[in-house]
Amino acid sequence: MEILILLSPLIAFLVIGLFGSRLGDMASAILCVLGGLFSFLFSLWATSKALQEPFSVKLYDFLPLGNYTLSLGLYFDPLSSITTSVVTLV
Repeated sequence: MEILILLSPLIAFLVIGLFGSRLGDMASAILCVLGGLFSFLFSLWATSKALQEPFSVKLYDFLPLGNYTLSLGLYFDPLSSITTSVVTLV
């Protein structure tokens, strides 16, 4: 669910980029606003979850090195989740 903070604006960008001329200006503007709005709502959900207890989301293993593995993921603590909410609101 937390990955949707990143994916909702990306999906809106791809749809507008690929089909924007067919959709028209108003539909493209609505999609743009909805992408940001969904991102903000998902970040509020993550903030409410992170205020109770910090959590991390592992996306995938980036580079396995023997006993160690570099992983790509998201970490949400109270400060980072509030910052995410403020950034997605703006």
